[in-house]
This record gives sequence, structure tokens and C-alpha cells, in this order.
Amino acid sequence: MSQVVERTVPFTPTRVDDCGGYYIVIGSLGELAKLDRNGTLIGESSIPFASTITHSTPLVDYWIGIWVEAEMRLARIASMKLDDLWGNGVSRGDLRTSLNPMSLHPQNSVWSHALDSEPTCITSLGDNFCFVLRGKGIYQMDLDANEVWRSSLPSTIDGKLRGLETAISISKSENSLSIWYDNGLVVDISEDSGVEIDRRSLNIPDRIERIFHSGESHLLALSGGGFLISDGEQILESYSTPGPLFAAIRRNGVWKFTGWRFDGRLSNLGLDMSSREELGVGFVADKVLTNDGTLFEFAVTRS
Repeated sequence: MSQVVERTVPFTPTRVDDCGGYYIVIGSLGELAKLDRNGTLIGESSIPFASTITHSTPLVDYWIGIWVEAEMRLARIASMKLDDLWGNGVSRGDLRTSLNPMSLHPQNSVWSHALDSEPTCITSLGDNFCFVLRGKGIYQMDLDANEVWRSSLPSTIDGKLRGLETAISISKSENSLSIWYDNGLVVDISEDSGVEIDRRSLNIPDRIERIFHSGESHLLALSGGGFLISDGEQILESYSTPGPLFAAIRRNGVWKFTGWRFDGRLSNLGLDMSSREELGVGFVADKVLTNDGTLFEFAVTRS
């Protein structure tokens, strides 16, 4: 059984962003905590805006977050400087009683914008970032949130879900971006303009819940458990897991992943998995952060 290393954050984490000099831990109620490269908490955790953080990405010396409060139909996208101290912002009560809730934004943000639709994925592109708004389009912006281009969402008339598909991830190749949908549709667009270049449908057995990218290798975590490995053109391998997979990283050609009470490792030697009592939600250095806010050693020890 894994050995407890240390209690790291005082809230229930849902994922971890690797932001170069820092790890940013995102909580289920909009909490944020900043860790150093050793996994030590820097300062205190905060709640800059009282809603769920659905998506995020590191961008140079900043962290871009997306806050969505579905019940009140509120969405924000904001930039936070990584070196700054982050504080607490408005409460849910403030949002409910405000005469103009659209004017309220995350605390200590460098810039923040209200959105009229739900963002479904975001990624950084050097000094720029790209995101998809449900039912609206694809947008590329620079570090200061100036629009570089916007493009209509690709038609999904050939999709398996007939218009109910959701774009859940964006990956970058040498000259283009790929928009990945939860039904296996992949659409390549120009990084310079957003114009569609090509498309294909991957043969998948279940809806894709989340995707992890590493160069030309892509790990597709399925909603019912298990995962697929793709080169972006086709499915190369399929694997079963004891439950849903929540986080994955790839180093030196080896995928390490964690999820619903298991850790796993996929290399050219095959698949190894080990059980754990907690839910692994992200990686901090070589350790796994679990849903009780604790750091554990990665459970798979095969070298």
C-alpha cells in the first residue's frame, strides 16, 4: 500500500496544472493553491471567484482559468500572474445579490472577461492561447487577451452524435491545431486563421472523457473506464482500467497515469497497474495528488 508523504492542500482537489516553476492545484469549489516544484504549499489557498473552474492552462508567466457558474449562467475567463499573491474574491452570495453580476470578476486577475457561452477546452500556444466556446466558435488570443482570430465551429454533420458532440481538447502539430471531440471526431485547422484543413473520425468504443497529449502520442480516457492510445490519425492500442482515468503524463516515452483508486504505467515493456485507496487526480513532480489533498508516492514501482 502507498505511504502517505504529506497533507498538501486543505480542500478537495480535482486536477493539477504544471506551470513550469509552480504547480497549480484546482479545487472542486473554485479553490486554488500554488505549490513549488517539490510540492510544498506556497502561502495560503484562495478562492478568487466563487464558481467552478472548469478548464485552465499555463501561459508563459501566467495561468489562464475559466470559471463557470451554470446555475446563474455566468462564465469568466481570466489571467492570473503566477508570481503574484492570489486572494479571495466575491462569494456566491455576492453573485446572487449583485444587481450586475457580469461586472464581478476573479480577484487579483490581470485581465478578466465575461463570456456568453460555456468554454469546453483551452490550450496555450507559445505566447497565445486558443479556446472553444460551445455553440459559438474557436478563438485565438494573445497574452493580453487581444483577439488574434476567431473561427466558426467546424460542422459535425458526419459526427456520431448528430450535433451533440463536444470539443473537449486542442492539440498542436507543426503547422496546425487539432480539435478533438468526445465522439472521436478530430478536425485539423490552420493555426494562423482557424480555417479547416482536414478531418477524420476515430473508431472508439465509448465517449471520450478527457485527452492527454504528448507530441504525436495521445491518451484518450474513456468515460466508462479504460483508455486508448492514438497517433492522431487512428487508434493504435486499447487498454482496460479498474475505473475512470483522471490524470496522465508522458516522460521519456512512458505514460504514467492515475485515476479511480489505481495508478498505471505504459511503456514498451507493457502495462503495469497498482491499486490505491484514494482517487488520484494529478501529478506533482513524481508523486500523485489524491482527492483528499494528500501527496502519495506513485504506486507502480517497475523501472
